[in-house]
Amino acid sequence: MGSLLKLSVAKANDQLQQFEPLTLPLMNRLYSAALRMTRDQLDAEDLVQNTYLKAFRFFHQFEPGTNFQAWIFRILTNNFNTEYRIEKRMPERVDFDKICTTFLQEERNEFTSERGFEFTENYEELFDDRVGVALDRLPREYRIAVILCDVCSLRYKEIAEALNCPLGTVMSRLNRGRKMLARSLKKYAVANGFTRLNN
Repeated sequence: MGSLLKLSVAKANDQLQQFEPLTLPLMNRLYSAALRMTRDQLDAEDLVQNTYLKAFRFFHQFEPGTNFQAWIFRILTNNFNTEYRIEKRMPERVDFDKICTTFLQEERNEFTSERGFEFTENYEELFDDRVGVALDRLPREYRIAVILCDVCSLRYKEIAEALNCPLGTVMSRLNRGRKMLARSLKKYAVANGFTRLNN
């Protein structure tokens, strides 16, 4: 029994030594994609963690010499799609942190009006992320394709593998998603000097 356990531990250590060099360099890209997909920091962290756990669990099924990045992004998108379907059936969650933050902000506003100065420790919250908002408004299938391509820099073929769909479908989703983004961000681009209105 002890020798079987030692063999099992040795096999797991060997698998971990092969797994880590492939996965660790992709962590930031996976998190970036997960954050844009879920639109929530904690959900994104959970999604990446579940992706790593599932990838390690099924690492023996990965074929060496094939595209590991596409393989792990496929796990990420499948996990997201599964969680998304489950969440649609669940009642809406209440974010108590946001409620507390709102309550504290109201108290600060009262204090500010009485004392005549403002709290600015969260000044970055004053700027809206219009690009992120526009991306979040895209239909899910377009949003995921745009995230994988333009945020995570995956190639079209890798996206097709990750989403388990034909290359033409990926290109179509990207084209439509980018056009929708361009339309929704046109005023923002003109106002910030990125482009000019055509007369």
